[in-house]
Amino acid sequence: MAKKLQQRSISYTCPYCFSKVDMSKIHYVCTGQTCAKTFAAEAVSTRDSKKLQYVSKDGLNEIDREKTLAFGKDPLGPDAIIAKQHIIRDSSGFCDVCKRPAYVRVCPTCHNTIPPGAEEEGNKIFVILGPKGVGKSHYIAVLINQLRNAISGEFNGVLNAANDSTTLRYRDVYYHRLYEEKRKLQPTLSFGSSDSSREPLIFYLRILNGDKPQVFTFAFFDTAGEDLTSANRMMSLSLNSFIAQASGIVYLVDPMQIRYINQRIHVDNKPEVGPSATDVLNNICEIIRSNKKLKGKDKIDIPLAVSLTKSDVLLKIPEDEEESKVLIGPNSSIHIPREYGKYDEENFEQINAELEEYMRRVIGPDFINTVYSFKHHSIFAVSALGCNPTGNSLPRGVSPMRVEDPFLWLLSREGLR
Repeated sequence: MAKKLQQRSISYTCPYCFSKVDMSKIHYVCTGQTCAKTFAAEAVSTRDSKKLQYVSKDGLNEIDREKTLAFGKDPLGPDAIIAKQHIIRDSSGFCDVCKRPAYVRVCPTCHNTIPPGAEEEGNKIFVILGPKGVGKSHYIAVLINQLRNAISGEFNGVLNAANDSTTLRYRDVYYHRLYEEKRKLQPTLSFGSSDSSREPLIFYLRILNGDKPQVFTFAFFDTAGEDLTSANRMMSLSLNSFIAQASGIVYLVDPMQIRYINQRIHVDNKPEVGPSATDVLNNICEIIRSNKKLKGKDKIDIPLAVSLTKSDVLLKIPEDEEESKVLIGPNSSIHIPREYGKYDEENFEQINAELEEYMRRVIGPDFINTVYSFKHHSIFAVSALGCNPTGNSLPRGVSPMRVEDPFLWLLSREGLR
């Protein structure tokens, strides 16, 4: 007798909780307006113990037990999340209440929506990390705007928010304040103290070249720098899951927080010397090695794009001999524009070679050795704002410099050309 062929299991990484989802074991949400209430009422009337675990204490509502647990809350307590629509906790695709087909697919761990075409298109998730004060929020805000208004058109693509929550949050928290009010963004709250910081901004970039579009998922977690100060803290906040499952990491370094540069550069609103960029990157390496069960000598297979933020200040004319030791100068390859509409490998390799020697000199060889823990890595110089703010205001607005370079390099690793 011929052996029965096994259907290949297709996995999908949820960009909200970073769970590996078996697409044959997903959940659904029914769009019927009364099914959730009906489910709760039937569970109470029949005293069905299996169903009652998904019903609120007062018996009036269905609760989303999975999402409640994903947010670290007690599904039996007052903070349990109410299900707006009935959840079908099997892969049948049919509502057990109204008996109609359901088409909204959700992650079985956190019940966030799985987009149409996830099986065919897959998803590549990139995260942005860095110590406190490096400018992650500004970088994320400006990168999204650049991807939407410049880069997507340059590469024949389109950038779309995954849902209304991302659209509204980006507009209200980031775009309005930065681009319309011309003010610096508020500091990011810790992952452990704010539910909003646990919800990423999700965007899909579709590149339309060829017969089959390339689709990239961007999950922008605006993590507070203090959440990365130790591997134990990252583990306690469950940050290890999304870091270790990432398809690429952009690691931001503020040059003005580096002691050697800070002591020599002349600039208004100069920050204090910050946490060691080497130590924070080592913490990230430790988390990834632990999660992936890698040995100390094993290279990490997640591409790493190290990015010097606020680097516009490094391109100014030196005021004295000491400052000239930390400025990059007018002959830098950073001034050479990349070729439009394609991945400019030669340009990026020149910048990487130059900045590797620069960072070896101003930070130290330990930092470069840590960067080399990653199998694929490259170094970039970016500036989200393009100018030094006056207090909290940006009188000249936003003038970004090469913020897209790290992402174009990461996308090139996934086939962008």
